[in-house]
Amino acid sequence: MIRAIVTDLLLVLTAFPQTSTPAFDVASVKALDATAAFRTPVDFRIRPGGRLEMTNVTLRTILWEAYGLKPYQLSGGPGWMNTDTFTIVATAEGDPSRQQTIAMLQTLLADRFQLKVHREVREGNVYKMVIAKGGSKLQPSTAEQFRFTTYRNDPPGVSYTLVGKKASTAQIAEGIGSHLAVRVVDSAGIPGEFDCKLGPFAGDDNPDSGPSIFSVIQEQLGLKLEAAKGPIEMLIVDRAEKPSAN
Repeated sequence: MIRAIVTDLLLVLTAFPQTSTPAFDVASVKALDATAAFRTPVDFRIRPGGRLEMTNVTLRTILWEAYGLKPYQLSGGPGWMNTDTFTIVATAEGDPSRQQTIAMLQTLLADRFQLKVHREVREGNVYKMVIAKGGSKLQPSTAEQFRFTTYRNDPPGVSYTLVGKKASTAQIAEGIGSHLAVRVVDSAGIPGEFDCKLGPFAGDDNPDSGPSIFSVIQEQLGLKLEAAKGPIEMLIVDRAEKPSAN
């Protein structure tokens, strides 16, 4: 009886072989010194034909892309993750999809940076986006497709403008949260899709360049951000080491 079970199990494993860990065929990882980093533009591209190019990016930025994170969803790791920059060029055979390329990037990080991570949900500081006194000022969308863009306005004075097209209130909340680097929960729940322009408003880097984003949200959108506590899905970095030279 036991021999029959084992035989059946071997047949199943043969019929459904274990898939190998997705990985690039060739990958180059190079650290940039401070002078090179200052002179080199930041870039991140997934090109057709299985080619990934990252230029002058920190490991923290790479992790945001590799795991589909907002800045506030990443915690832990050594301090150099935020300062040291790297240029990575990797290629794979065939024409892998973006999802497959991202999976190969995760394998590369585990191999070259000795990266170990885990996910957990933590209680943290969030904002709830609610309808302000006087009601919503959102306008129905006339756009054909969704987009949400942040613009850094030119001097004099450094300020920002957020522009949303064909966006739900949940997507507007997400876009505002990305700019603030804090989770914003949609508690307005207004059905439909909207076009909105939010700004100009001052950034943390120049608070005197205009009104705050909080006052602009209320004045221009008829919405309000209220401080609260809530669950945040996090990626925790348990281990990361600087890669050895190629």
